Amino acid sequence: MSRIQYENSLRAKGFEDIGKGVYANVFAKPTSDKVIKVANLDSWPTYIKWATAKGYAGKFAPKVYNLKFHDDFYVATMERLVGTIHDFYHRSSSVHNELYNEITSWYIDESTSEATDLIKFVTKLKAAKLTGDWHFGNVMVRKDGQIVITDPSARPFNGKTFRIKSGQITAP
Repeated sequence: MSRIQYENSLRAKGFEDIGKGVYANVFAKPTSDKVIKVANLDSWPTYIKWATAKGYAGKFAPKVYNLKFHDDFYVATMERLVGTIHDFYHRSSSVHNELYNEITSWYIDESTSEATDLIKFVTKLKAAKLTGDWHFGNVMVRKDGQIVITDPSARPFNGKTFRIKSGQITAP
């Protein structure tokens, strides 16, 4: 099945398009707390594998319940987030303004940050070379207000395929 056929089968099952990007489309049913991401083979699975293995999935990275590779695309079921940082950024009193500016700056002073855990996470992302695609659409917010880095890198996928089942990394 091609990516277009897969996406059309989701629509036929009542899933709605709720997000679009250069490499991915995101679908959900209106009342669901989960979304389905269907995407070209970009570096997102590498990021999610790293975040899951390091214990960041469900905190600063999205919680992914399932991920499966197909021939030239992948499908992931993950937690539904409430909005992009862009939705919150234009509120002048939003704490998200300061946090977004802090995590996207080239130089981070961990000693003066109010969000030391988030800053440490961002520093580790940069050390792992999982950067290059920081923009408003790739930084989202969870229901509880937690900032979530959804997709920090736009590189092509070049690793070995794997699976995530029930939130656990497994062999393909």
